Amino acid sequence: MRAVDDSRPKYAAIMRVLMSWKQLPESDVSRMLHNYFLTTDDFREMEDQGYITMAFSGDEYLIVPTLLGRLWLEQYETGESSNGI
Repeated sequence: MRAVDDSRPKYAAIMRVLMSWKQLPESDVSRMLHNYFLTTDDFREMEDQGYITMAFSGDEYLIVPTLLGRLWLEQYETGESSNGI
């Protein structure tokens, strides 16, 4: 039997924080979501999928949500609420 890692809840939590703050340094996102073990690779995966952009600023990445990321979060939350009925 193979374990499947579902990253969607983690991605949704990251997107919710970014929707509130518009942009944040990587360390701030990680600190705010301390219940998830977030690494730079998590953010890189999200960037590869088009949900966020990462720009190196100072000594760390600045994380900014994209339009695709906002749409993904909206769809994820709509699907989540319809599954809960």
